Amino acid sequence: MQLRTATLSTVASIILAVSSTAQQTTAPGSGNTKVTEHQHDGMAMGHDHHMGTSAPVTYAELEKTASLLQSARQATEKYRDVRVAEADGYHAMGPDVPGMGIHYVGPYDGSNFDVAHPAILLYEKSAENKNGFSLVGVSYLFKAPEGSDGQPLNAPFPKSLANWHRHENLCVLADNSVKSNLSDEQCGAEGGHFTAETQWMVHAWIWKDSPAGVFSSTNPAVR
Repeated sequence: MQLRTATLSTVASIILAVSSTAQQTTAPGSGNTKVTEHQHDGMAMGHDHHMGTSAPVTYAELEKTASLLQSARQATEKYRDVRVAEADGYHAMGPDVPGMGIHYVGPYDGSNFDVAHPAILLYEKSAENKNGFSLVGVSYLFKAPEGSDGQPLNAPFPKSLANWHRHENLCVLADNSVKSNLSDEQCGAEGGHFTAETQWMVHAWIWKDSPAGVFSSTNPAVR
């Protein structure tokens, strides 16, 4: 239970940090981008988005990526019914953010990448769906050291197509607000959970096409 709580706190810090900058989308291959001092719940929050430089993609990489995404669709088909996701341990966390939707966090912490088991399911509210939510995409967490290009080493999706990002020095407080100007000790003194550096994260819009690309940070079509 303690491990599960720590994992949820880490994922919460990622979600809340990403939510605060959901309107800032960096296109793949646009170079390293540093994002600092944005506001979340009235508080300044600094964090980095490490974006890789443009790299060529091979036919084999395209084939592999298409196969992985197809596997992801097959595995998450059942989660188009949000009740099935909830029964499998996914729970809504964080706000409903335009361009990102609602994050449903599951029991997978990203220790071992498995395309069939995304750490997060992304939903948007839908009056057309009898359950009130439509699945629009998935998010993966990935543990790996950073390469010289600012991207994780041996990432499962080629860097020419997908840009992974992560956040640093985040303190998630009991009310789910986030501060980035606290040390580990200060965060603990306020009853928060401190994350020095989150895992790498990437979105894949496999259930609702994104005009900005399947791996874009946000999906402008999600309201």
